[in-house]
Amino acid sequence: MRNSSVPKKVELFVWRTRKGRILTLPELDKRGIDLNSVCCPICDDDIETLDHSLLSCKLAKDIWVKIFEWWNMGSVPRNGIRELLHGDTGQPISDLGKTIWQGFIRTSGYLIWKSRNEKVFKNKCWSAPAAVSEIQVKSFEWIAKRCKLKNIEWHN
Repeated sequence: MRNSSVPKKVELFVWRTRKGRILTLPELDKRGIDLNSVCCPICDDDIETLDHSLLSCKLAKDIWVKIFEWWNMGSVPRNGIRELLHGDTGQPISDLGKTIWQGFIRTSGYLIWKSRNEKVFKNKCWSAPAAVSEIQVKSFEWIAKRCKLKNIEWHN
């Protein structure tokens, strides 16, 4: 389901992720692109998969833990990134709250993938605190601009 509180590029990322259309290193290798390794470019601990890069990699795990703590949402679900990007809270929350949470989760996944790409293409490494800060700022900017309630403020 589309979430209008985030940019179309984030929704496209979510759609492609759900369809398995994000190209990881093993997928590129299968297509004949010569690579040095198919391991995660962030941690180099495991083969790169969407679930690993966006959920299980040390950096991704640290980011998700901080996000779930910040929102007081309990522990991070381990059902896979496709399920997490759906944005179900499993908690009683208003429709607006669900929309904002879902937008925040989708923005988080998008920016985690962006950090992965910056490592691959620019050799720039993000730290979890820097990534969480970027996620908070971008989520607020995007959601505040697109949300039905135009008076959303940072402290709320």
